[in-house]
Amino acid sequence: MSAVFSAPQAFIRINNQIAGYVRNLQCTENVQRANVQGLGNLTLQEVPAVGYQCNFTVDQFFISFKQPVIEGMIHRLGSVKAVLDTLVLGELGFAITVYRKLISTKDETTGLVTATDPTGETICQLNPCYVNGQTFSIAENGIASYNVSGIYLNPISTLNL
Repeated sequence: MSAVFSAPQAFIRINNQIAGYVRNLQCTENVQRANVQGLGNLTLQEVPAVGYQCNFTVDQFFISFKQPVIEGMIHRLGSVKAVLDTLVLGELGFAITVYRKLISTKDETTGLVTATDPTGETICQLNPCYVNGQTFSIAENGIASYNVSGIYLNPISTLNL
């Protein structure tokens, strides 16, 4: 990949509508291979691909309950707790879209960016995503962290970016 992405951000989409944002997204895609050896051979003869595993981890997972898509889910499911349980227990797949901001206007004399396009340009999309685990830690001096990890089904490394 030869492109440099300035000001990348990622947001959560449910039913193709923005529902929240993620911070510090990390993706890992692994090819699972089978070992094939013939009789009398100590070395492998082939290692065919038999599976593809796509994982993500995010530092923070911000879902706004004021977004129309989440408000609609609350009305359908009855409570905020029901919405959270539906997302966490994998009953509803969601997408994480990574995009970069685009410069709308720039001051030519100073070189400073004066305005950006908030929708930007889509870099890639992890879709559908399902939460597998949540981790939180509380440390001394009040510093805490909360991580969410999961899987997505459609690989992004095979796309032309």
